[in-house]
Amino acid sequence: MEKMVKKMKKSMFMFCAGLLLLGWLFAPELPGAGCPAEVSAKVSSRTKRKAAAAYREFMDGVDSTWFCTLDVDKDGMKELVLGYEQRPERITIHKYRRGYVQRIGEDSTTFGLVYSKKTKRIHGLWGGSGSVQDWYLTFKGGEARRVYLSKIEERVVNGRPVYGYYYKGRRISAKSYRRKKNSWNKSYVQLPMHRTSWANINRYIR
Repeated sequence: MEKMVKKMKKSMFMFCAGLLLLGWLFAPELPGAGCPAEVSAKVSSRTKRKAAAAYREFMDGVDSTWFCTLDVDKDGMKELVLGYEQRPERITIHKYRRGYVQRIGEDSTTFGLVYSKKTKRIHGLWGGSGSVQDWYLTFKGGEARRVYLSKIEERVVNGRPVYGYYYKGRRISAKSYRRKKNSWNKSYVQLPMHRTSWANINRYIR
């Protein structure tokens, strides 16, 4: 009798385990279940062509001196970057969205704007009164924001300035600052801007 009870319990256990396995195998896939979803879908070639056509049309109504297209927000599609000075010290950034070209940000500095081959972003430079700031542009909520790497003169002790070092709003060591600063400096090149002309617009916005 005891052997029969054990046998029945074992059979019941195997039956329940089988039901659970079947339920797991054939359950409908839920959003977020299983493998993680991609952060952003790949931009189609068709959308890129539409964006290029919209940018060319948009250029007909602006008075910029310089322009280029760069993927400044890292979403797989290039944005239109416009410069307005003899050197590109002030820029505005425009993005193709749902059939329209929208302004998503701007930046300016008398020290000039550059492009980093390391970060693949637009960087700015500023210095004065013993302080130095580098930054790159990032985008959050569809708007441009600066991320700073800073050397700030905070006080003077015995006639010598004492500096604070910061990155992304957090204090870092002088060694960490110099390492990142040197790394950025080595990666800086001029922004790949083109003089505004219809020949250049048709050549470079494709």
